[in-house]
Formats: sequence, C-alpha cells, structure tokens
Amino acid sequence: MPVISLTTDFGLADPYAGIMKGVIASICPAARVIDLTHLIDPQDVHGAAYVLSDARPYFPEDTVHVCVVDPGVGSGRRIVALRTAAGVFLAPDNGVLSLVLEDPAPVEVFRVENPDIFLHPVSRTFHGRDVFAPAAAYLASGMPLGRLGAPVAAHSLVRLDFGPHAGFDKDGGLTGAIIAVDRFGNLVSNITRAHLQEAFGIREDEDVSVCVQVGDQVISGIVGSYQSVRQGTPLAIIGSTGRLEISVNGGNAGRYFVAGRGDPVTLRRDGTAGPGAA
Repeated sequence: MPVISLTTDFGLADPYAGIMKGVIASICPAARVIDLTHLIDPQDVHGAAYVLSDARPYFPEDTVHVCVVDPGVGSGRRIVALRTAAGVFLAPDNGVLSLVLEDPAPVEVFRVENPDIFLHPVSRTFHGRDVFAPAAAYLASGMPLGRLGAPVAAHSLVRLDFGPHAGFDKDGGLTGAIIAVDRFGNLVSNITRAHLQEAFGIREDEDVSVCVQVGDQVISGIVGSYQSVRQGTPLAIIGSTGRLEISVNGGNAGRYFVAGRGDPVTLRRDGTAGPGAA
C-alpha cells in the first residue's frame, strides 16, 4: 500500500486538508494518507522544515511526503519533487527542504510543471489541491518521477538559515543553534546525540556533566528525564528526535530564556560557558 504524508499550515477548521485527501483518493484510492500535521504556524517555513526532517526516519522509504507551507503560492516560485533514500518530498522551493537536503545520500530533483497531471483550472491560491495532491497521487500510483517535469540541480534549491551549524569552536566547545520551538515551549537545537558523543563521549543512558549556555544563562548537566529537576527548573535533555533540547520542567523554556529560533547554544565540559548557571 503506497503511503503519502501531508504537512501543511492549513489548520483543522477549514476544509483544505480534507479536499487534498479527496483529490488523492480520487486518483489513487489505494494510497494510505497520513496527516503528519496541519498545525504548522501560518507561513512558518522553518518550522515545517524541522517537522519534515525529524519525521522522515519513521516512514516507509518509498513514502511520498507532501508539504504545503507556501507563502509564495501563485507567484513564480518553483514546486519541486526531491528523491532521497528516505522517500520523495513534494514541496515549494522556498527552503522547506533545507534540512532534508543535509542528508548525505544521493538525491534527484525534478520541477513539478507537467500540466497533464494537474487539476484544471489551476487556482492561484490553492496549489495544494490542484498541483501537490494530484502529483503525489500519481507518484504513489507508480508514475516515474521524471514525468513531473525537467530535472533541477539540487544545489540550486533555496536553503534557509537556521543559525550556526553544529560544530566545535576554537576553545573546544560544541556550538549550535535553536532550530525550532515546540508547542510546549521546548527549545530544539541542531545539536544531535552524535555531536554529543563525538564531543564528550556521551552515552544515551547517562546524565552528563557539561554546561549548556543559552543566552547569558547556563544549565548544569544534561539529564535523562524532566523529573530529574524540580518543578519550574530549566534542564537540558536529548529529546525523542535525538536532538539536544532546552526545557523547563512544567514550564516554557522559550519564555524562560527569552530565546527562539536562530539563537546560539554552547556546551562545554569545563563549565566555562559563562555566568548565570541555572
């Protein structure tokens, strides 16, 4: 059974997501459609990029992932189909595929421009219905990717700025950035478990004596659960996606630290991250 995932900023009050699913069912009734989320903040391309990247390992490798977070709908922006080892991604070329493109696996990209597969007339404001949904359905039915349109060089795709890439500074510290804030206010960074293992020899099952700096405040240690600290106390934890997260037990880290997407995060084993330890 082919699988199609849907990620949009349409919300749940309006019929847009349901209409897309109706189009898919009309063309490929065998497809299983999974609503990844329709609650991306309106026009939040950065947030959608994070969702796509972290969800992809948990889907079958031949999944067609559709992302319609598209502030440029109706303009000259491209719609592209990107094939990776994790599946096919249909999305506007607005940077929403930035994190998927960090995958080292070979990729091929095609422009979605073949009018024979669109619904007509094509609305200038609802490409989700008229372009994305039919394209996804035809791909799920077995249509070759190349029938969508002309090939596109992967390096030409729009890339978003998520702040500094995770890496080491001249003093041996591990630096990265906040790439997302979830609905609980957790600050999700681009520092992964692999980075932590390389920098500090951190194992998955242990608390770690490092200092984590966000802004001018420092958290002592990375813990294994929220309950490792008192209610209302900030903490650093490796979240379910394998990324370092900054949280507050029973609170909102975004408000606590007055921090958000793009803000730097620094880790040091020697505790020299700065004043303000929490």
